[in-house]
Amino acid sequence: KERAIENTEYGTETEVDQAVLDGLACAWCADALPRASLEDGVVSSYCSHKCAEMRRLNRGGMHASTNVRAQLFALEGGVCRKCGVDAHALHTRIEALAPPERLNALINARWKLPNTGLSLDRLLQSPREGDFWQADHIVAVAEGGGGNCGLENLQTLCVPCHQVETNKLRTRLRLGGGVSDKDYEKRRKQTDIRSAFFTAKKAKH
Repeated sequence: KERAIENTEYGTETEVDQAVLDGLACAWCADALPRASLEDGVVSSYCSHKCAEMRRLNRGGMHASTNVRAQLFALEGGVCRKCGVDAHALHTRIEALAPPERLNALINARWKLPNTGLSLDRLLQSPREGDFWQADHIVAVAEGGGGNCGLENLQTLCVPCHQVETNKLRTRLRLGGGVSDKDYEKRRKQTDIRSAFFTAKKAKH
């Protein structure tokens, strides 16, 4: 819908843009709304639940990252998909300790500590959930995994595993080869399986 508004402001709107603004087409994909959505008394901006979810996931501004994390946490509970560590539980435990006790607790948990003293000090003084797990793109944004991708392309990674994946991505991009065909196919299959799981889960509700 934002694109339709922008096109109208620049005088480049199309019939599809106008249909979106008139409430006749989906505010996310611009497909025609189903007849039931056009009946009197019905207020609907999206043609399907999936489009509504995609809009919420991709909403810009300060709430975008929070929305993604909240929905991913509801599915995976803050447990790393790579190493299996319950990063959310670890954060909860560390946060409950006094700062002098936190370092020993992290060492005992075999947690990879930050590389710089400043980052380590901040972690010990004020641990945040984002210091323990991240919402990771299975197919990286830089390799085509952004845009209209939904939760099926996201996974929970603890911060150390996320850093490993980030370093791998930087190496691929620096070498200019991007993701290999083999790795891309592996990740695509992973997102296909997750997509099927999400679809089946929604069908039960």
